[in-house]
Amino acid sequence: MTIGVESAVSAEGRIVVGRLHPGINLIEGLEAACDEHGIEFAAIVACYGSLAGAGFSYLQIPPGESHPRLVGETVDKRLEFMGGQGLVCRAPDGSRATHLHGMVSDESGTVRGGHFDYGRNPVFNNMDFVLRELRGVRLIREHDPVTNTIEMRAAAD
Repeated sequence: MTIGVESAVSAEGRIVVGRLHPGINLIEGLEAACDEHGIEFAAIVACYGSLAGAGFSYLQIPPGESHPRLVGETVDKRLEFMGGQGLVCRAPDGSRATHLHGMVSDESGTVRGGHFDYGRNPVFNNMDFVLRELRGVRLIREHDPVTNTIEMRAAAD
């Protein structure tokens, strides 16, 4: 292991291309596509479309503080989801723990983004996506005592 690097080699897996329909939540839809094709771990290679609203978090250093923390934001209007990428992982208990970052723009062109929250991003019109299956590797999102945050650990299967 190289100091400062944690990694594992994945075998090539299938590529799944699809579209999420109006009303389905973004992360749940991506996970449902994985479930439909028997995929446990995947890279979210591309994702774009429109949302009826959005819930996401981004890092901010509050005034008077020296360390960043996640701050949640909710946008209750139609948005263009300009792009997203992430990983379909598992939590230590075996449940899904998908981590998706992306950016949205509103009708004025204002762009915002960050870490998109589970259950808070309903598709408005469509959401096109590309998933790449990752075989021979386990991606677990768990507490990291060094950073005191939830992080991904990759290990050979």
